[in-house]
Amino acid sequence: MIKKALLLQTALVAAAGVVLADSAFAQVKAEPLGVTVGGYMTRTFKLQDRDKQTGSAQTDKSPATFGAPNAEIWFSLRAVLDNGLRVGGRVELEGATDGDQIDESYLWFENDLGKIEVGSTDRVAAKMQYFSPNTTLPGQDNISTATSENAVFVVPAGNRAGPTQMWFSNHGNDAEGINIYTSSNRYFGSKAGKGLQLGYSYVPDGCQDYQNGAFNNGTYNNTGQTCDAGFGATTTAGQVHNQHTVAANYIESFGDLTLALSAGYVNTRIESLAAANGGTPAKRLDGWQAGAQLTYALGGGSTIGAGGGYKSEEFTPTIDRRAWILGFLYTTNGSQPGSIGVGGDYWHATGKETGFADDKADIYQLGVSYMLATGIKLYGGAGTYEFKDGNGTAANQSKANFGVLGVNLTF
Repeated sequence: MIKKALLLQTALVAAAGVVLADSAFAQVKAEPLGVTVGGYMTRTFKLQDRDKQTGSAQTDKSPATFGAPNAEIWFSLRAVLDNGLRVGGRVELEGATDGDQIDESYLWFENDLGKIEVGSTDRVAAKMQYFSPNTTLPGQDNISTATSENAVFVVPAGNRAGPTQMWFSNHGNDAEGINIYTSSNRYFGSKAGKGLQLGYSYVPDGCQDYQNGAFNNGTYNNTGQTCDAGFGATTTAGQVHNQHTVAANYIESFGDLTLALSAGYVNTRIESLAAANGGTPAKRLDGWQAGAQLTYALGGGSTIGAGGGYKSEEFTPTIDRRAWILGFLYTTNGSQPGSIGVGGDYWHATGKETGFADDKADIYQLGVSYMLATGIKLYGGAGTYEFKDGNGTAANQSKANFGVLGVNLTF
């Protein structure tokens, strides 16, 4: 394993050197460093009809709320050097007080061969995946969790069938690391922007920021670790350590039909994860995912898309998890003013820990949207979900119907 890690890190350094060195041959007009501001703001009214289960942590929850506002302001930096190398960065500021007040913060280098990102951002398996089209409910990411600001439901604290995202549990997203991609112009495709793209991520230790001890997605239990002077502890419960992620996607068009395929794999050591998972330490995570999405242009700007994905992950030796999702999305004119969207998805997951029966989760949701103007979307939707504990423990179970109404501003 040590030999493999050294080989991967050597390849990482070599690839980075090629991307930077090749820029000397490019001839483009230089641009000074500039800053643009963007972001989004979402406000949602949520309703729920939740089963009252004896002993469940979900018993006493409000039936309606405007809570959990979701907004971010993005500061994007970009410059073009005399030799053609493009350099930039991005800082994402939460639009409401949050334990993770700065969401992502990273810099990047790019030329015609590829791109490098260094800092706190998502890993390549999350950024390059294609599966179910996004539903018309902004901020949902198809399926949400208790820690998502715009979640319409709350996963029971003891539920073992989660997490309810299609990316990996110990994904290392937002932890300090490096991503390397082949060119966004792609290769082996019939047109520019089509074809194959490859990606690789390395996270030496799952820390994020200096003072952030919570909401750190570099850990299994989401408690996080500050980076201090850059050398984090190697015994933090649930902490990602020496994580390697690889991913690939392929995009091609066949007339009015566009096909997107994706796959990813992660391998990481997990630090000191013990009693919280059946009393047996989980020492390593291996996981893989695959997905596909089809989009067909119906004419007049309208499109219909459908897709799905599958995820498998194993925490050695305690936990096995599987999840899959199917969904569709129809829009009358994309993101143009006046466009109407209709979408929905179904998500299913199973989770098993040593000594426990299989837990199951099922979530259905449908949504509609209307583009009031450029960057202004009105939306609404409804759905149902159920979490079943394999051993029948009430605190690990939940069932509810829900509805949402809201507006999303993108700028």
